[in-house]
Amino acid sequence: MLNKHLTPQSPYGLYLLALLTGLAGMWAAMWGSYTVFLIPVAIAVLVFSIYRTENFILLTGALAPLSINISDIGGGLGLALPTEPLIVWIFLLLIFRFFLLKKIDLSPLRHPLVLLVLAYVFWLWLSSVFSSMPMVSVKFSLARTWYIVVFFLGAIWLFRNPRNIYYFFNAITVCTLILVIYTLVKHAADGFIRSASYGISWPFFPDHGMYAAAIAFCVSILVFYTFNGAVFGIKPGWAPVLGFFLLILLFGIVVSYTRATWLSLIAAIGVYFILRLRIKFYWLMLVFGAVSVYGIVNQEKLLYDLEANKQGSSDELEGHVKSVSNITTDPSNMERINRWRCAARMVSERPLFGFGPGTYVFQYGPFQQSSEMTIISTNVGDLGDAHSEYFSAMSETGFLGMALWIGITLLTVATAFRTIYLSEDRKLRITATMALLGLITYYVHAFLNNYSQYDKIAVPFWAFTAVIVALDLRRKATEEQKIGVG
Repeated sequence: MLNKHLTPQSPYGLYLLALLTGLAGMWAAMWGSYTVFLIPVAIAVLVFSIYRTENFILLTGALAPLSINISDIGGGLGLALPTEPLIVWIFLLLIFRFFLLKKIDLSPLRHPLVLLVLAYVFWLWLSSVFSSMPMVSVKFSLARTWYIVVFFLGAIWLFRNPRNIYYFFNAITVCTLILVIYTLVKHAADGFIRSASYGISWPFFPDHGMYAAAIAFCVSILVFYTFNGAVFGIKPGWAPVLGFFLLILLFGIVVSYTRATWLSLIAAIGVYFILRLRIKFYWLMLVFGAVSVYGIVNQEKLLYDLEANKQGSSDELEGHVKSVSNITTDPSNMERINRWRCAARMVSERPLFGFGPGTYVFQYGPFQQSSEMTIISTNVGDLGDAHSEYFSAMSETGFLGMALWIGITLLTVATAFRTIYLSEDRKLRITATMALLGLITYYVHAFLNNYSQYDKIAVPFWAFTAVIVALDLRRKATEEQKIGVG
């Protein structure tokens, strides 16, 4: 537990800082100096983070959907307020307490998924050393490291108490609902047309794809709260209300016109039925391998079939869905393929370490071929990244970096399957399912976009992964306890 190991128990420091906060607030009110208000705010943050570390992490994570994006604060850097400064502060706080005070149980670090994530972080930093743009890679790796430390490693200890899982699920769902309702009200003024969807979620989200991907994380939470509420102690009378909230999220995704998220929700439904049928994970891997081999062997025929689809993006739902497989005339799809081919050429030049974390957007331009460029192609990287987490990892950290990223994905799914199938506690089984299905939506979405460097996606991505590890550790501890008693 974080409170037990990380949070000071003496109340006197809390009282003193609360008094200082009050005095600073009174001073600001008396003299009318608005900048002075930053003093009580800073003191309150300091007090809350030190003496209520668990609650502070949960609150900061929940605020991610509502953080405000500032695209350029100088030096080409962007910032999300208030979450990123708070995450950096938590990161420093946890580093101090984990490694200097040494008051933490390190046994979760032996979990296979934790070890794989640590290996990924190590490779990220090693790739930064050999980067084509070292400063860019260091900034990127540092940001990814503090997301992992706070919302994966730190959250594992936090979520070993299941109540904290539900606090987090509830809080981030509420914040996401607020965001979606706000965005829908704005979008309604434009008649929910597709052209307005691209920037309608600004300043909270830079584009509609990230907005829809963030909503999808919370869909499974509301689905199970609506139809299995009794398991979580939710009274039956709340079911219609929760169902209405679920419809709001789904409508928000529909009118975001984000095809990748629609596909990801279909994939999550498929995984749910696989879980219901209790199909083993290795069978899924065999099927996936067989399909991959078939695709490679018959790639020319498949490409010919795809090229026959001329349906472009449309305001009509049916036409927009059909345009998903149009790789001949749809500029968005054609540009994705252009970016993927650039990534393949980049890794062929630097197969071991890639061009360095975070560098794709700056380096892919020379690897474009005029015959593959589209009307939305650019050489300056101002219209998106590699459009795939997997191709991005490959071009920036080499083949091993991509293998580690895919390994994290597959091992997370395997761990979740094991936890769901072997756990005797129905509530924890459903909780693991909620986390897994939320992650599935992004794993699928990540084939077509890459957003994991942003707080909006990084927070739920790593937090949901931490939920699965925490529940697996809890299951193992329960089994060991039974064996010991027996």
